[in-house]
Amino acid sequence: MFLNNCPNIADAIRDTGLWEFFTVYPDGSRQFKDLISVNGMKTTDGFPFGSAFCSFLLRHRFGNNRVFFEEGLLTPLHCHNFIELGYVAEGHLKQHIDGRDYVFNQGEMFLINKDIPHGEYLYRKNMTVLFLNISNAFFDKSMNHLDLAGRESEYFVSRFMIVQNREYCFVRFVPKGGKTPTRIPGLFEEIRVELQKPEAGGSHIVIGLVERLLSLIPSEYTLSIEPNSGSSAGKRFFEQLRRYLEDHHPEVTIGNLVAAFGHNRDYFNRLIKRHTGMTYSAFLQSIRLDKALLLLKTTGLPVEEIALRVGYEDPGYFYKIFGKRYNRNPGDMRNSEAMTYEL
Repeated sequence: MFLNNCPNIADAIRDTGLWEFFTVYPDGSRQFKDLISVNGMKTTDGFPFGSAFCSFLLRHRFGNNRVFFEEGLLTPLHCHNFIELGYVAEGHLKQHIDGRDYVFNQGEMFLINKDIPHGEYLYRKNMTVLFLNISNAFFDKSMNHLDLAGRESEYFVSRFMIVQNREYCFVRFVPKGGKTPTRIPGLFEEIRVELQKPEAGGSHIVIGLVERLLSLIPSEYTLSIEPNSGSSAGKRFFEQLRRYLEDHHPEVTIGNLVAAFGHNRDYFNRLIKRHTGMTYSAFLQSIRLDKALLLLKTTGLPVEEIALRVGYEDPGYFYKIFGKRYNRNPGDMRNSEAMTYEL
């Protein structure tokens, strides 16, 4: 798709259908809808080029956009509650992260913490950045189900990807010895190929490649941690609330929120409305249905069992609200493209 003089980069990307990978809230925060995906951003000859190569569950999804932009344009600030690991394959990437500007050089990687607002500057220079998006569900079982080589790798994944570590804003990974590791870009490419053209056993291969990439980072890179500045407190409290709802979605009540956080009921309704445009009940229902969809796509559990797991004892009501949300019944989600991954 080629868009002339497009005034809004986010609108351009949305037009390509790439937002199928995310739930995007009015405040700019994003929630990943899949398990794993690889996407890229490239600028060359004055044009930004964004491409979602493919993802784990939404198979064969591919979109791209090419738009004009003003030199030094800052893309819309956003944050997310999933893992986004960036790799600068070519040139330099300038980012605005939590109120400050930083530059990441060719060969470096970076991991921006969850809930940290950030955006990219676009310049008319050759630049290629690859992003590996990983859902929290990938780490949900425990460290025991990850095949990571060595205690250093386990510590890295545990500290920066599994544990909700609030002390850092982002982590910069600088190649040891100043030499760009050759295996990292190759693993990004292997993951992309497996996602874009899935074959028998592809889901297991993708998971293995992601684990291999994560295990290589601490051995091939030096870690530099940027401390959390403590700003954006209101926004981060909302993200803390969102995580609580996601972690306790089957049985949570607004009374639980009052007990856990100490605010009154009206405060939570106002906070959720301000950041999502939804009421508390609608937001909780959205979280539950997203969890249900993931279970449908990744497990062989009966629909009635899934309904119970996400908080609905009445299967009939679950079918009703699921159909209203996705315009399909739960059974239709179990098609030939579904991949099973036991969570």
